[in-house]
Amino acid sequence: MNEENGSKRSAFVGLYLETLRARMAPDQYTALTEAVHRFCRLIADGGQGSFEIDETAFTPALHRELVTIMTMLATGRTDHRLVDIPSPDGTPGYAMAEAHIAEDSTQLAAVRTKLNAWWAQREAEDAVLDGIARASGLETP
Repeated sequence: MNEENGSKRSAFVGLYLETLRARMAPDQYTALTEAVHRFCRLIADGGQGSFEIDETAFTPALHRELVTIMTMLATGRTDHRLVDIPSPDGTPGYAMAEAHIAEDSTQLAAVRTKLNAWWAQREAEDAVLDGIARASGLETP
């Protein structure tokens, strides 16, 4: 992302955050902006890794707002749609999809299937790695 494009994205997200400040409880707004700042630091550091959020303060609505803001920062666009993508175990999850995909139930189902297959593969790989760690005498979470 070039500097000019990044400045436009930041200004746009700043405006969006101001609208949220006007309608959110102060503690929720603080939790959201802290998560946005952590995401921005992650991107500035090369985009590798993860960041923690205050799960006690994050309602499903706050999760949705965070995903929306992350998408705006990453793409510079606002025409994506937030869609529900529950994990294979039923845990709520969200993803941003281009509008034409979000509005097409067949395409959206294909995205959900692909993400659930990826998630199942990841869980299987994690189980194998945990087994290797335990067999090696390492502690696992």
